[in-house]
Amino acid sequence: MDTNNLLMTGFVLTVGAMAIFISIISFGFMIMYQIRKKVKVNNYVKMIIFIAFIIGIILVFISGSKLDLKSLGF
Repeated sequence: MDTNNLLMTGFVLTVGAMAIFISIISFGFMIMYQIRKKVKVNNYVKMIIFIAFIIGIILVFISGSKLDLKSLGF
């Protein structure tokens, strides 16, 4: 595996992990906002957060399958 391929796979892994973390944090803030303000959050907001979470999981699995951890010493 050449360096450019390894860098691209690492970038995809990082973007996927960031998408997962951001969607989890925004879901938590959405729940807190609903409880504190006693309002109903729009279903589009929930759907966007869920889609970001799914895309993050897909990116992590794709990059994890391409990344050979034996070459990195794991």
